[in-house]
Amino acid sequence: MRRTTTFTSQQSSYSSGYQKSILNLDAVNLNQPHILSINTSGNQLNGQITVNGKLIKQINSNQIQMNLSPYLSVGQHTVEVTANYTPPSSAISVEIYGPGVSVTQQTNGSGTLNYTLSVTVE
Repeated sequence: MRRTTTFTSQQSSYSSGYQKSILNLDAVNLNQPHILSINTSGNQLNGQITVNGKLIKQINSNQIQMNLSPYLSVGQHTVEVTANYTPPSSAISVEIYGPGVSVTQQTNGSGTLNYTLSVTVE
């Protein structure tokens, strides 16, 4: 039996760059890509992406896309994106998409992105 993927998305503060999303995934869908996409209208984004505290990707451009599926398994996971972008007035968006999943967060004006994705895979 296939369950529908559900998600809750919450932006805690528009101007501070702190964002959080909660995502529930069905383990049978992990064989397909779940893409994390980060884009800024600015000219540079510098930072890192961690999964469960382990560095998986350095960010050194104004956009990045990566598949999160290889880093996920049944259980609880925390994906964190910390980055600075220039100029600080630029807009920045974080998207996660895959089978039955679409989460988008946007912010601008701080020059700093602190994004946390809490993932439960069942």
